[in-house]
Amino acid sequence: MNRATGDPCALQELKMTSSMASYEQLVRQVEALKAENTHLRQELRDNSSHLSKLETETSGMKEVLKHLQGKLEQEARVLVSSGQTEVLEQLKALQTDISSLYNLKFHAPALGPEPAARTPEGS
Repeated sequence: MNRATGDPCALQELKMTSSMASYEQLVRQVEALKAENTHLRQELRDNSSHLSKLETETSGMKEVLKHLQGKLEQEARVLVSSGQTEVLEQLKALQTDISSLYNLKFHAPALGPEPAARTPEGS
């Protein structure tokens, strides 16, 4: 055959080579996506574990705060009964500060309902 009409075998070989290159490129892309998927799954597991620990710590902090507020209220009752109102006013201000700090740091309404309280031993 002459060059003007083209060689059918050469054309077929060129198409096969192009198809093989495309296939190999797709295989490489699939392998890269699999590796990325594995990496993202591990990152999700790590983040989930970290979130669980943070929730447990937050729950513990809430319990400590409740305990401290209870002690504060008890101390306030003692001060009222003994007539020490100046110190009582200072305690009220402190309790307000603690409550507002708690609300700023630990309320995240966008996260949805609060999970059931967990103890550090249960994690």
